[in-house]
Amino acid sequence: MLMEVTCRCGWTTRGSRSEVVTNIQQHGRTAHQQEVTPAEVRAIWRVVHVTGGGDGAKK
Repeated sequence: MLMEVTCRCGWTTRGSRSEVVTNIQQHGRTAHQQEVTPAEVRAIWRVVHVTGGGDGAKK
């Protein structure tokens, strides 16, 4: 299952649950000097439904 989060600044990440948490935490630190908890990430992510070839395209 792919998850996706778009930051208020427009930056987007997509991947597994653990990848998205890691990516958002890193982005928060480097781009916004903020610490983000895994619970905060889970509160804002959305499931990306994949069809066909598994390329992660939004449908």
